Amino acid sequence: MTDEDVRKVAAALLKTAIETVSEEDGGAANKCKLCGASVSWQHPVEDIVHAPDCPVTIAQHVVATAKVQVLRP
Repeated sequence: MTDEDVRKVAAALLKTAIETVSEEDGGAANKCKLCGASVSWQHPVEDIVHAPDCPVTIAQHVVATAKVQVLRP
């Protein structure tokens, strides 16, 4: 598996790990399917604070590292 393949898998995980769920009070939340962390639907999914061992946290690091490498010649 190449570095590019790893980045693609990480990006796909970031897009599929979050779902919008209904709450008991009639509201909604953006919730991580993997660690359960959530924010109100009015907040961007980037505001979710995932558990340190959540795969999304690792994927965010992989994607961020890839962006830094692209910016550096």
